[in-house]
Amino acid sequence: MGDSQPSTQTEARDRAHRVAVTEKPPFAVASPDYADAFEVARRPTDRRSAERWARDGFERLPVAARRSGMLAHRWILGFRLGPWASPDHVFGWTIAMSEPKLLHLEARSRLLSGDMVWRLHDTRLVMTTFLRYEMQRTGAVVWAALGNVHRGGAPHLLELAATALEAGTIERRRRERQGQ
Repeated sequence: MGDSQPSTQTEARDRAHRVAVTEKPPFAVASPDYADAFEVARRPTDRRSAERWARDGFERLPVAARRSGMLAHRWILGFRLGPWASPDHVFGWTIAMSEPKLLHLEARSRLLSGDMVWRLHDTRLVMTTFLRYEMQRTGAVVWAALGNVHRGGAPHLLELAATALEAGTIERRRRERQGQ
């Protein structure tokens, strides 16, 4: 078995993966044209908020992935994104609601309306994406082309978020050793 493969069933189950959508759409997207959901295991001792999980995932993306994602959101999907470094935005998406166990992000354009919901459960985090095609045919065609990129990247994003605490601990220990 290669290094990239989980070595146990538990590790395989802990990896981010697609799940059935169980989240109710936000009021603004009462009838979405598209919805998907992904989950990743969460340690019960992890005290981060849903917003912190989202920020940790997006901030840990490699620079090339972050830039290409922002370009696709802004120039292909046409989302009016806010600033990257802002307490009111995550990855340029507007924070519609932020509670300890729930983060609701919004992005709008003439083409699409998007809502991302990050919800913490006792042992997992679920990220659900809802889209409404404002321009039905064009929106459907554009999402048909970009949807696979989203579905391929979402598990990676959640795994980056899930491992952020461990990565932060390792980095802090490295800095402490260098300072001694």
